[in-house]
Amino acid sequence: MNYKKFGILGAMLLMLCALMMVTAVSSTSETTDDGNYTLQINTSGKWRLDLTVNGKYSSDEGVGSKTIKLNTTSVDFASVTVNQYENGPTNVTLLNGNKVLKDGKSNGAGMETIYFYYQAQ
Repeated sequence: MNYKKFGILGAMLLMLCALMMVTAVSSTSETTDDGNYTLQINTSGKWRLDLTVNGKYSSDEGVGSKTIKLNTTSVDFASVTVNQYENGPTNVTLLNGNKVLKDGKSNGAGMETIYFYYQAQ
């Protein structure tokens, strides 16, 4: 294979990778108003989540922002605790579609805990 064909193949591969990245970023940042509840964690740092929704406990951890679908169309109560380990500030928001129900945030860049309780009215 000569260098010209190799260069064209490399350029096509780079374009394909760039297209895949743009598609991935645009699909994860969409918020739709489908009536389902979601929890958004916006941060650049490391975190751990402890979540109780309608008596069901779950946990998660990660680095960077994440949107978590709660897979329910009804939340009677929710307890949200996020431990931020580094690189704050961190914002945590409970949403029903596009409507903000409750949120909390940290102020600093060190270890902090964000806690809130939501109860339907």
